[in-house]
Amino acid sequence: MTLSRYLFTSLVLAALPTIVVAAPGRIPQRGAAGGEPFRSFRLLDQKLTLLSNQQSALKAALGAGRVNSSSSNSSSASAPVILRRMISTTTAIDRIAGGLEHLYQSRRESFGVRMFKILRSRAQAVQRDVSSVRRARMPSDASAAGQRLEEHLVSLVIQFQATAGGYAATHCLPGTRICCQPKRSQDLLPGAQIACKWACVSSTRACGGFLGPHIPQSSAESRQRGRSK
Repeated sequence: MTLSRYLFTSLVLAALPTIVVAAPGRIPQRGAAGGEPFRSFRLLDQKLTLLSNQQSALKAALGAGRVNSSSSNSSSASAPVILRRMISTTTAIDRIAGGLEHLYQSRRESFGVRMFKILRSRAQAVQRDVSSVRRARMPSDASAAGQRLEEHLVSLVIQFQATAGGYAATHCLPGTRICCQPKRSQDLLPGAQIACKWACVSSTRACGGFLGPHIPQSSAESRQRGRSK
């Protein structure tokens, strides 16, 4: 790893608890998928925050030699305990991203399929690294696998940020749709393959990427009733 790449990785890892996207306000929902992908974004945000905390705990456990310890104390859990938790977390992230991939397959929105296929692939890379750390028999092997795990976790978080970043600040008028417009390649975050620029569109044809929720006309009526109370 080059020095610049090492510094970038270290900075992102240090910021993991705060780099994930803040949850937005209430999203209008119609049917099971009415609030997608934002409902899943909130779940992914929670899981990525949990995963980053677990990775920090794993690094501390490996550094303290608690690789084969049977400690059940959550503040000093052994590496095997932490790794089992990380497998569960990465499996959940994979499942959520896979659900979004299948949603946009059913809608025939290819940019959405590609977006969440990439996110899912990066989650699976993290999961493979977790498994490699679990299988390691020598401290040097565990350390090398742990380093790859850090790098792939950074990659996963960066791609999630590229996907969801800014969606909470999108305020659309009733009757419009929220849309992920593809960002230009020169506007991508370092390490992101593709990214969204969240915008409001008046018709589905105006969305060059994939669609988020529809803002119903009743939203204006609800706000008016709220102000009159």
